[in-house]
Amino acid sequence: MFNGGNGVTRKLRFLEPMTVTTLCSHRRVKPFGVDGGEPGQCGKEWLEKEDGGFIELEGNDSCEVKVDDLFVMETPGGGGFGSK
Repeated sequence: MFNGGNGVTRKLRFLEPMTVTTLCSHRRVKPFGVDGGEPGQCGKEWLEKEDGGFIELEGNDSCEVKVDDLFVMETPGGGGFGSK
C-alpha cells in the first residue's frame, strides 16, 4: 500500500494590476486511486482581496487582480495505490 501524494499550496501576491487565468483539473472529481487505493483530494483556488474580500475561483476561470491581492492555489493530492 502506498499513500497518495500531497498537493502543494502556492500563494502569489501581486505588485501591479493584472489578469489571472486558471486552467486546472481535478477540482470536482477527486484524483483516483489504483488497485484499491483511496482517492486524493480535489484542488481549489481563491483570491483574497486587499480590501478583505474573498473570491472563490473555478478550475477554469479568470479574474482581475489589484495591487496587494493574494492568489492562493491548492493543487490536488494524488490517489493512493493498493488496499490497506
